[in-house]
Amino acid sequence: MKKTRLLFFLLLSCFSTILFLFFIFLWWNESPGLPKRSNPEITVLNVIKNDRDNSKSFIFKVASYNIHFGIGLATDSPYIDKASYVKRLDKIAQILRDIDADIVLLQEVDSLSKRSHYIDQASFLATKAGYNYLSKATTLKGKVHINFHKVFGKIAHGQAILSKYPIEYSEAIVFDYAKYMPFFTKWLYDPHGAQKCVINLRGKKINLINLHLDPWSQNERELQIQKIKKLWLRDKNTPTIIGGDFNSIAPSASTKDGLYLQDAPWFVDKKSFDLQNETTIPTILHLGFKESAPLKLSLKHKRYYSYPSDDPKEKIDYIFAGYRARIIHGYIYENAKIASDHLPIIADIKINGNKKESHLNHIRQLAR
Repeated sequence: MKKTRLLFFLLLSCFSTILFLFFIFLWWNESPGLPKRSNPEITVLNVIKNDRDNSKSFIFKVASYNIHFGIGLATDSPYIDKASYVKRLDKIAQILRDIDADIVLLQEVDSLSKRSHYIDQASFLATKAGYNYLSKATTLKGKVHINFHKVFGKIAHGQAILSKYPIEYSEAIVFDYAKYMPFFTKWLYDPHGAQKCVINLRGKKINLINLHLDPWSQNERELQIQKIKKLWLRDKNTPTIIGGDFNSIAPSASTKDGLYLQDAPWFVDKKSFDLQNETTIPTILHLGFKESAPLKLSLKHKRYYSYPSDDPKEKIDYIFAGYRARIIHGYIYENAKIASDHLPIIADIKINGNKKESHLNHIRQLAR
């Protein structure tokens, strides 16, 4: 009996010690922790002279692109050598040059990760594609990581906004880890986040919001979009553009299979999803924002699908415009093929003046 108790005590002590050391590891691995809300640095590159500054038009182009850390379509890729990584990023840069958007919202961007040879992907793409201004928002930073593509080592990634017009303000938030995630797996899966930039479009202030919402929980996405609404969607006098990887199926899509859920980890309960009644996208639509694709998507609208890139079957990437901003035309850039697992989504957007500005312009025209 005494031997049994002693054995039990030893096992309990070992388990407690291992658990304690694991918590110490988690603390050390992400220390110092990322702030939940911050003002990331704005980088000025001065890559090219922006001839668009001389234009009187207030129509500009916005693109949103989840670049999948530059690894391409495959999610189980083995270690990629640096030369191959540079070639993959060169391909993405060429895609951005071909699209020639004024603003690019990027998701899944590496900055200081061993798997991508510590290439600052946002700066690399901004320089290669000809963007003068850049703001990065890191959502995951760790000293050791083994889950991403079989590469053991340092990791840092998140989102970025590239702009051909001055970025005057930058803000970012990191969402909390999803409640459904077991504590011992949190270091293997990154929290998602959002960033807001204010650009100066020939004297007009434009709010840009770049989102990457939780992929594995409908409830988390709905909570995250409510947080965005509360923080950044109250200023109805400033034209506002919202884009990114929402991981949400279009509200009126003819099918809602959730193909991206095929990669969900073991602890995700897919049966708990109610994609038909998800409120993530409707929350934005109810504020008066318009989307760059038809609201009713069927198989004939395949040209608006963004995922997976080799054979798009659903739409989880979006661009919305509202609060004195109006989408004129939206489409998917299909020639990106397998540079990522997503296709880029693009929208031409017009900025409307307020009534006072319109009245003053009318007076000026009469005075000529």
